[in-house]
Amino acid sequence: MLRALESSELHVAVYNPDDVLVWGNQAWNDTWMRGRTPPLPFTEMVRQDFAAGEGIKIDCNDVEAFLADILPRRHAATRRSFATDRYDGTWLWMTETRSPAGWFLTIAADITPIKRAESALRTAHDDALQAARTDVLTGLPNRRFILELAAAEIEVAAQRGSPCAIAILDIDHFKPINDKSGHAVGDAVLRHLARCGTEFLRRRDRLGRLGGDEFLTVFPDCGIGNASDTLDRFRDRLTARGKSGSLPVYSFSAGVAVARPREAIEAVVARADKALYAAKQAGRARTTIAPED
Repeated sequence: MLRALESSELHVAVYNPDDVLVWGNQAWNDTWMRGRTPPLPFTEMVRQDFAAGEGIKIDCNDVEAFLADILPRRHAATRRSFATDRYDGTWLWMTETRSPAGWFLTIAADITPIKRAESALRTAHDDALQAARTDVLTGLPNRRFILELAAAEIEVAAQRGSPCAIAILDIDHFKPINDKSGHAVGDAVLRHLARCGTEFLRRRDRLGRLGGDEFLTVFPDCGIGNASDTLDRFRDRLTARGKSGSLPVYSFSAGVAVARPREAIEAVVARADKALYAAKQAGRARTTIAPED
């Protein structure tokens, strides 16, 4: 039995009732001992490993606090299993078993490949989720995601009793820009509006692309007047930048509405869209506020 444990790829160690390491197999010694030999108290081994920047990774960067946290659990449980990472980047699945007489048997298995696969899977999932939420051309939230964000902000506003304004922006005369200058220039205009909007709006505000040359903006904790003024200032900023840049000078029309208590996002957007239509009918390059009734 001892010979089998000695040659096992698992890390196997035995601690006496005083929590002193008295034996470890070859795999344990190769991984943990660094030339040290038993007997070696568990606490002293942890302190030496920490000082050398090796062994179990201590996230709090305080070895005494770490020991004060784990020792009561280590000594109280008859059996416990957990994953732990080391300073060298490897991960181990540790199982500690305590006998009625107080002896500890520790068995550790290297689970680094599993942890790396989990990390790669999480990264792939996060990348896929981000791609599903992002408009490829502008890098803004796409239609589905900006509507989800708007609905969430409206719900928060209703709970707080605060206003939340929703605006729809539409670039004026966008089709002639595409027809005269080409779709590459049209795409550059869309990216320009997205970049300028991200820079100009508050960090809490949300800007997303609904599709084509239409954008939706969410103004949390913002009344109708402030939202309208912000859109007008943003329009002026775009015009000023356009005059000094290589892109065609362009503007946008906007319709803005404040969400009513428990109003569905579709209803708010419909009211903002009607206001946008009114802005275009009135001559474009302006912001129109949706009627309250």
